[in-house]
Amino acid sequence: MDRFEFQPGDVARLLEVLAWLSAHRDGWLNLLPGVEAPPEPEAPGLFSMFGSIGPPASMCTWLPPGKGRRALDEVTVGISHGLRRRVLPDLQAAGLSVPPAWRVWGDHPRRGLVVRVPTSAPDRDVLTWMLASGERLCDMPLTGTWQAEVHQPVG
Repeated sequence: MDRFEFQPGDVARLLEVLAWLSAHRDGWLNLLPGVEAPPEPEAPGLFSMFGSIGPPASMCTWLPPGKGRRALDEVTVGISHGLRRRVLPDLQAAGLSVPPAWRVWGDHPRRGLVVRVPTSAPDRDVLTWMLASGERLCDMPLTGTWQAEVHQPVG
């Protein structure tokens, strides 16, 4: 795994990563917003064993189209979050609606948002939407920087 920090306005290195992952149709990219140090965790409540609360920080994931006969010619974008609700209405209210050519695959309170994006969509547009949406869905104070985790196939 390769990890590096970046500013949302400077995505040149990320565009290179997406091009490489797309060409190999393997691996994935995680994008994590820089967050202020979280406060001390509260003591677990009586009912904490009956459900899990996701992390308040969001994480965006980009996966290239798959390989093989059944592979769709789409990129998969996911955003995990700790908001514990469906988030499409929040994104729409913030002017971050999913573009019409993209397909919402799931919007789940615990599993997050999953969108299928045609490979014809410009990578820069996909990154711009991911970063803005990930920032919007992060429930912690942000530092303004992001971390990228590049998971490339071995071999």
